[in-house]
Amino acid sequence: MDEEISDRVIDQRLRNRVIDAIEVLARGNEGLIEVNYNEFFLAFYDCWDNGRLIKWPNNAVTDEEEQTVNDLGGMLEGITTETLHFQSEAEYIQSGCAERIKPVARQALKLFLTRGRFSEDYEELTPALNACQT
Repeated sequence: MDEEISDRVIDQRLRNRVIDAIEVLARGNEGLIEVNYNEFFLAFYDCWDNGRLIKWPNNAVTDEEEQTVNDLGGMLEGITTETLHFQSEAEYIQSGCAERIKPVARQALKLFLTRGRFSEDYEELTPALNACQT
């Protein structure tokens, strides 16, 4: 028998996916090369679209984390528009866009990892998985 997944666990999982996406962005060119230029942006857009987290409200995300994600998303939208015509990793690397994103993403990642990651299997009020366990 399948167990129903609570809205809280879904929120926790989405927050963890945001962290995963930000981790790639925080590696700049290294992240771009690792996942390819499409996925570099798309992993973030899987969680954030049209100025908001995909599932909002999300009770696992603090107001400060939400604002940080929205600020990063706004930056990515601008860069995505600038680079829409690019067709290779080399063009992205040469443009410096991934390296421009890197410090902003690092700050966002630091904020999220200060609290840590939530369980993906059960509800938590605060993350039990700290940054050292990720």
